[in-house]
Amino acid sequence: MKIPVVVAGVTGKTGSAVGRGIWAAPDMDLIAGLSQQHAGQDLGALWGEPGMTLPLVPHVADVEADYAVLVDFTEPESAFVRLSEAIERGWDIVVGTTGFSAEHRQALAHHVSERGVGAAVIANFSLGAWVAERLAREASRYFEAVEVIEGHHATKKDRPSGTARVMAQILGETLKRPADSIPVHSIRLPGMVAHQAVIFGSQGQMITIRHDVHDRTAYVDGVLAAVRRVHQLGGRLVSDLGEILDPPADPL
Repeated sequence: MKIPVVVAGVTGKTGSAVGRGIWAAPDMDLIAGLSQQHAGQDLGALWGEPGMTLPLVPHVADVEADYAVLVDFTEPESAFVRLSEAIERGWDIVVGTTGFSAEHRQALAHHVSERGVGAAVIANFSLGAWVAERLAREASRYFEAVEVIEGHHATKKDRPSGTARVMAQILGETLKRPADSIPVHSIRLPGMVAHQAVIFGSQGQMITIRHDVHDRTAYVDGVLAAVRRVHQLGGRLVSDLGEILDPPADPL
């Protein structure tokens, strides 16, 4: 059986790349795309895919499906309402939207636990970002002075990015310091997609861990892995891509 998937933000830059990956995946069925701006239009026509016919609908309630995985790459205010509706319907969720308040994240985690669905709410689904986090965690065992520089396209609303916030949390944990004590510098410029450098310094030397996304297809493999695994997370909200890519072994 193919996994039924609904994508919110499917006409956006990242949502389109992710949606195309889901559409091409042999074990997934893209059953609906959500877009208020383009509701009623055909996704295949917008994508320039003549072999695809999928009318866009504005809301979760417009999707006639008992179960689906909702993949969301939009913005936090509308996403919170949409995700809450999906969880209430018993759907699992895979979320790349960033900028949620602490209260909204806590509310989502509570709702997920209450309904027993799975949730992967991850700031960055690219494999390179996950590897960079692991490298930074290791480097911070030996280097105490560190700063983060992140850059994104000019239209990105949250500052600093969700990826940089997670990196600051990781560094704070290993350095036993508050996350907000880690300096984070944000750049928003045309021509950028998603870039981050973690720079460590000590006497006579520096280490730079850098990750650059030049194309949003970088997020596809991580999202597909999350869609395949999220149903196994029943009642849990995970925010570490490592729990998707490298899950703990089942106990004997």
